[in-house]
Amino acid sequence: MSVNSDFSPIPTIFHITHEKSGSQWIRAILTQCFPDIIVNPHWQQKQFFVTPLQEGKIYPGLFISKEEFYRVNLPSNYKKIIVIRDLRDTFISLYFSLKISHVILNSEMKERRETLNSLSINEGLKFMINSNMLNHAHDIQTSWIDSKEKIIKYEDLLENDEQILDDLLINDFKLPISRKQLKKIIIDNKFKNVSGRDRGIEDITTHYRKGIQGDWQNYFTPEIKLLFKDKYGIHLVKTGYEYDSNW
Repeated sequence: MSVNSDFSPIPTIFHITHEKSGSQWIRAILTQCFPDIIVNPHWQQKQFFVTPLQEGKIYPGLFISKEEFYRVNLPSNYKKIIVIRDLRDTFISLYFSLKISHVILNSEMKERRETLNSLSINEGLKFMINSNMLNHAHDIQTSWIDSKEKIIKYEDLLENDEQILDDLLINDFKLPISRKQLKKIIIDNKFKNVSGRDRGIEDITTHYRKGIQGDWQNYFTPEIKLLFKDKYGIHLVKTGYEYDSNW
């Protein structure tokens, strides 16, 4: 829908997240709600770091840390949506994306795909951990968790997207859309309606691979679990996904 004069000026909206945490899902909802004021993502976040920010626009899918966000000259009136995901599920989703489904954007991605396709799943996951491929998502999560700002978990959105987004977009941000229209757009973008499959039915060739939480348990061997705990175990506690290292 278009923003019109019947509503007060809206804040600039920044949707901040990291790889494999539903960024395309939320972007689709925001774009269908407000197509006229969306600023589409660009390679290396140039729409945020290079191009001057536009007041009253919506910036979906920003993969940026707290330090990067506040380094930019921000509009006077803005709101943030910060979404994180269990780093273990982020890891598994990233594995299949790099190996199969993501469009190859550069030579580095091409080389990684070739490597992952030459290895078993277990060896491929080891390669990713040892190559620090998860560090970008980890660092983004850490910066925002440490900031004590409001965080939305991807897992909560999976189970309660209508209530969370209604409360956020209409009650908090005061965006110009009716609850009826917002609900319809959210329903249209649910996993089953987009993919044609129930959540949990996997298709590794698509961006909408499985649509569930806890899928890491299907792929973590004792070896991968030990490696992951050693590198990111404290982080899982810090982000509230585990109480301790006994998982």
